[in-house]
This record gives sequence, structure tokens and C-alpha cells, in this order.
Amino acid sequence: MTPDQFLQFARLFPEPLLLVTVHGEIMAVNQAVVKLLNRNRKELREKTLLNLVTDSSDRVINYLQTCARNRQFFLGSLTFLLPNNDTVTCRAEGGAVQPASADSPALILLRLENRSSANLDFAVLNQKITQLSQEIHRRQQAEAKLVQQNQKLEAALRELKSTQLQFIQTEKMSSLGQLVAGLAHEINNPVTFVHGNLAHAEDYLSKLSKLVRLYQAEYPQPSAQISEYREAIDIDFILEDLNDLLGSMKIGTKRILDLVKSLRNFSRLDEADAKAVDIHEGIESTLVILRNRLKTSLISGEIEVIRDYGHLPLVDCYPSQLNQVFMNLISNAIDALIESCQKRRLAGLKTTPGQIYLKTRSINSETVAVSIRDNGLGIAPHNFSKIFDPFFTTKPVGQGTGLGLSISYQIVTKLHQGRLICNSVPNQGTEFIVEIPIHRKNSQPNLNQPDNFSLPSFPGG
Repeated sequence: MTPDQFLQFARLFPEPLLLVTVHGEIMAVNQAVVKLLNRNRKELREKTLLNLVTDSSDRVINYLQTCARNRQFFLGSLTFLLPNNDTVTCRAEGGAVQPASADSPALILLRLENRSSANLDFAVLNQKITQLSQEIHRRQQAEAKLVQQNQKLEAALRELKSTQLQFIQTEKMSSLGQLVAGLAHEINNPVTFVHGNLAHAEDYLSKLSKLVRLYQAEYPQPSAQISEYREAIDIDFILEDLNDLLGSMKIGTKRILDLVKSLRNFSRLDEADAKAVDIHEGIESTLVILRNRLKTSLISGEIEVIRDYGHLPLVDCYPSQLNQVFMNLISNAIDALIESCQKRRLAGLKTTPGQIYLKTRSINSETVAVSIRDNGLGIAPHNFSKIFDPFFTTKPVGQGTGLGLSISYQIVTKLHQGRLICNSVPNQGTEFIVEIPIHRKNSQPNLNQPDNFSLPSFPGG
């Protein structure tokens, strides 16, 4: 790509775009960069990227070299020095648009985003939430007659909290999806190469083994040197062990390929729209990702997953978001079993094997249900009515954000027009039931719209 071609391309986009070499030489910039850095094009062309940023040269060069090896955008951060000695920190996304050749270095397209403005908006949002909370509290005490006005303010507060929750969720899933998809892609290529070549290696070694056997049959009395070496390496054992060795390698690469497939199915970064999918595939992909946590060392042993899958049709849904619901609910079940084991041990009680029950079924021709149940201690009655509230958590500080169940509730009820039901019995366990329609309506729900929902009654209280 030449600088002129870049400028024709860059005019179509409002984002700040730079065309740089892997050494930091600036080949071309668009008008958005000129405005962001408050410098004219000629001044920018006369400088290198290393002259414009406060970051260390090694850090910038390492980032550019990483970008040069990726056709997909690679995330980074750059802090630019402005003419008035102020600085602006930008989120950078870079990718190679032209690989290196014998005549020229690699060309990298950098897209910048001013993080300070986004951080300012988020700070203003938090400030508004705090101010509204204080205003509501003051008016409830001093103006008892203004109940209607207080209700309007409470609705505004809920809407702001929902907006903040959606902002956090969008950033989290965007970063997680890119990380998972990139990791799966990078692992898949070399492992596929190794797995494919194992079949050829097995064939070649089989032929070589046969050749050795033929030599042994045709020349049963080899020279002393050959006999000594054959005994030293134990040729008979090697020939017998080769098949087991190759078999183990094939099993190992197959497991890695299965994990990569599960990571791709879970992230589904390229499937932003609703589509018909197999619900069981999403659940199994989630279990593969959580395999290490399921092997958590409990006093009673590993956590056992009991499946009772019914026959389900393909369900029209948002796969990535629904997989996140399964991830949140199964992770909570694992946490509940670990907590149950610890509390029973401290109380001197007998620990029971930790179990998670997964059950799927068709309720009718229009709705399917997924049940995720554990045999932990259950939810305390005084917490039951608050479990779907944003930022509510019973976990210690630093171990929970209080967003998982709230996000899951919004995904199930608003995005999929379904129901998320919770049943819990103290000292017996907790069950979450996800009910969603097989075919979604065409209307696009507003995830930021406040919702008044009611929980089922707590069993026994």
C-alpha cells in the first residue's frame, strides 16, 4: 500500500489512522490524526513515531514488530506528547497491511482511540449515579409528600446503573472474545500441522520397522558391532513401543484440537447476530473451558457433572451471550460446592461428593429449558430476593463483582425473551432454570430499559 492509496482509504473513516513502518517511520496520516495530535501533516511526516510518544523506544518497537506479524489487529497503548507539552493516551490497534520484503520493511496500519474522553464519560456517569443516590436519600427524609418525584428519580438511577452495567459488559466481552478467538487461532495452526503429520510419521515408521524386521530375518547373524549396538538400544522394545508412542501423541494433539474447537464455539466472535445453534454444544464447550475448575481438589474428590440431555431442536439465539450465561451459572455452582465443602469441614460435618446436574428438555413446541443444579448449601433466604440485583454479591471482597447473575438475567429475559428461574433449598442446593423460545421474535430488545421482575417464592420460607 502506497501513502496515496492509504490517504484515499483513510478519508472514509473518522478514526485517527496512521501508516507506519516497523521501525516507526510515519508514511502517511489522515486528518483525524492531525486534529488529535494538534500537528500538521508536514510536521508529522518529518518525525518518527518514537519522537511523538513518551513510551520507551524498545516498548514501541516491540509493539510494532508484534503488529507486523499479525494480519489481525493487535491491541496496545501509546501516549503522545502534544506541542503544548500535554499528553494524550490512546488505545492502539495495529495490523500488517503489507509484509516485509527485500526492498521495503513491513507497513503497519495503526488505529487510535482517545481513552481520556471515554474515561471522562465513565467518571461523569459514576458521579451522576452518586449525586442521584444522595438526592433520593435527602428527598425521602425531607420531602415525604413528593413520593411521585422520588419514584422518577429512582427509575433514572436504575437506568444509569443498567447503562453502566452494559458498558462494563460490552468492554469485558469484546476483550475476552478477541483474546479467546486469537488464542484459538494461534494454537490451531501448529497443532493441526503436527496432528496431520503424525499419520505420515506413523506410516514411515511402520515401513522402517518392517525393513528392520526383514533385515533381521535375512541376516540373522550380523556383525559383532551391529549386535552390540542392537542390544544397547534394545531394538525389539523400540519397535514395540513406537505404536504406543505415536498413539499417545495423536491423543494429545486431538485433545488440544478439541479444546480449540470449544474455545471457538464459546467465543463465537464472528457470530454477532442471532442464529440457530445446538444448545448442548454450547454447554459442552463451557464444560471444557471449566475442566480445570471442575477438577478442584475437594475433600470429597473432584466435582462430578451428571448430564441428562433431552432431544432439543436447534434454537434461534445469540450463541456467544447464551454461552456466557452457562459460564456464569456453572461457575457459580462450582463456587457454591467449594464453599459448601469448606464450611462442612470447619463445622466437623461429613462432606458429600460435589455434584452438578445438567438437564435439558423441550417444555413444548415453542420453548426449551436448561436446568443447572448443585448440591451445595443453597442460598440464604434473606439474600434470595437480591440475587439478580446489579453489584450484589455474597463473595468476599475481590472475589466477586456481583455482575454475573444480573448480566445473565438480562441476556435471558431481554435479549432472548425468556425466563431465568431460581429455586433453592437450604442445605440441599440451588437450581437455575433457563427457559428460552426456540424461535425469537424479530423485535430488538433494549438491554438498558429498566425491568421489574419477581422471583419465585423461596422454598420453605
